[in-house]
Amino acid sequence: MEHETIRGRLLYTSKKPEIMDKVRGGETFLITKHVDGSRTLRAHCAIDENSPRVLRDVVLSIDANWYPTDAFVRLTVDEKFVGSSWYRFTPTLAECEGYTVQEGRISHRFELDEPVRTFGTHPIQADAQITQAYDLSQGAGELWRSSSMMCSFHHRGADGPELLRRAPGTQTGFRFIGRETVKVIAGEFEALHFRFGHDDDDYMGTEIHPPYHVWVTADGDYIMLKAWVSGYMQTHYELTEYEKRTNFF
Repeated sequence: MEHETIRGRLLYTSKKPEIMDKVRGGETFLITKHVDGSRTLRAHCAIDENSPRVLRDVVLSIDANWYPTDAFVRLTVDEKFVGSSWYRFTPTLAECEGYTVQEGRISHRFELDEPVRTFGTHPIQADAQITQAYDLSQGAGELWRSSSMMCSFHHRGADGPELLRRAPGTQTGFRFIGRETVKVIAGEFEALHFRFGHDDDDYMGTEIHPPYHVWVTADGDYIMLKAWVSGYMQTHYELTEYEKRTNFF
């Protein structure tokens, strides 16, 4: 079957002064691009810095317009299985079937007024793909939306996985800062620079997610090149391996 495959590896490091540049985990991902424009992301993620230490496996599929269609998330925290869930999205419905150690068997179903635009599953590469929702022809600016859902609101995605949406009227979004040339371990790339979250990079509280700067490829695939989370997290992510091939398995 005709398809294209993108493979990559991301290194997670810390920028906290006491553990500067210490490796705190990593992520490997594989993306299948189908001839109809749909894509499937498979990501294996590990956060080893301190408790809660997270091991996450994610399969996330999106249609040709980058809207989520289905997903699977399996979560292990501090060497213990926490839960696994399957998700399905249509223009009028979002549903989840799963099992978590905390809640047992779960079944969530939401009737929708509009399709879910993005589904947050916590791999860094999945975060990169969210930025495609921005219309680059507008130049620098912001995009805010309410049609997003998450598998976990924990900043590390260390609980659930469930199907969650924010309170009515709540919006999430990001700012497109501009185009840059970025050099990472995997090579030099033309990039798009975005920033998620609160504007104050010096904010050190834990109540909200700190600002999250991301640089993604400008070739239309939105591959994460590097990212930086400020505030209390002080984390850095960098693409160390990258490969794109046709009909590769």
